[in-house]
Amino acid sequence: MTKSTILFVLLLVTWVTCLPRTSRRVPGGGRIIGGEDAIEGQFPYQLTLIRYGSHVCGASIINQNIAVTAAHCVDGGAPSNLRVIAGKLHRLITGSHEQARNVERITVHESYDDSTYANDIALLHLEVARPFIFDDFVSPIPLPVQGQETTGLITVSGWGVTVEGSIQLANILQFVQLPVINDTTCQVMYPEEIVEESMLCAGFPEGGRDSCQGDSGGPLVSVEGGYLAGLVSWGYGCALPGRPGVNTEVAHFVDWILANSGQT
Repeated sequence: MTKSTILFVLLLVTWVTCLPRTSRRVPGGGRIIGGEDAIEGQFPYQLTLIRYGSHVCGASIINQNIAVTAAHCVDGGAPSNLRVIAGKLHRLITGSHEQARNVERITVHESYDDSTYANDIALLHLEVARPFIFDDFVSPIPLPVQGQETTGLITVSGWGVTVEGSIQLANILQFVQLPVINDTTCQVMYPEEIVEESMLCAGFPEGGRDSCQGDSGGPLVSVEGGYLAGLVSWGYGCALPGRPGVNTEVAHFVDWILANSGQT
């Protein structure tokens, strides 16, 4: 490698690592920071979104042929390159309860902004001829009511990285509970950004537990309500003090989901 090539690579790495706002998608996946192992059937709505054979994001089942994920996970991608797997626990072992489906069509929110992650939501239209077969290990997650406010604790699950900047993959689906942070407090924590009303912040002030790269698009579920409260979207680093995860708040998009999934 020439000196000029080495210099270019170093400058590129420096530029990338200096970008403050980062999505939580990464090829290869990883695991939740500060979480614990899930067990089979604990999160029957959880999907792994696969591109070219590798986990890239999470997603959630909302009916037999529709899943929801973050727009940044699929924006610009071809459906033919994607598939989802439900009922999966171990990343490297095919379990007896798994159901894999191809993605036939993608609907990205028409107002999605890839520079701010506003309206970071998309629907995955799966094989019509092969709907999911619901059982104890594969089943949908209820949606909130349009405009519903989520407070209290949420549970986030996924195969994201354990340490910020790591590329080590988790073998087992991870989960962690986090408190919801109100919009006003979250905006104070992110003075450099505009935290939209359609975003949902969650995390501990002291950090230490969080979603991270590889968890993008995955579910945040209200502990009290049992509904899909959010989708993992972005943050400054992962599990840092005073920098909670910022997620898509699903309650702002229920009407859009229903209209675009043929449920209205």
